[in-house]
Amino acid sequence: MPKKTDNNREHIDMALHHLQQLKQPNESYRDIFVRVMGRQPKDQSEINTFTNRFKRGNPGSDFIGRVAEAYPEIRDMTIGEFLGIKKA
Repeated sequence: MPKKTDNNREHIDMALHHLQQLKQPNESYRDIFVRVMGRQPKDQSEINTFTNRFKRGNPGSDFIGRVAEAYPEIRDMTIGEFLGIKKA
């Protein structure tokens, strides 16, 4: 696989936008961690890493899959909708 040289974050940012919309105003990132990971965090560092991935990282399919399991409201979205790809 060629080395990634493109820094275009358009699709990443749209995915993060959809993830961030799942967070309720009264919900902490610790709450989301427990819901998505199915366990309590080991320490504050683990919550910080999770929060960064949820808010500004580049979420991989493993992470998006866990979130979709925990938040059924995004399960019916197509990949195109999730990534903000317009239909041709």
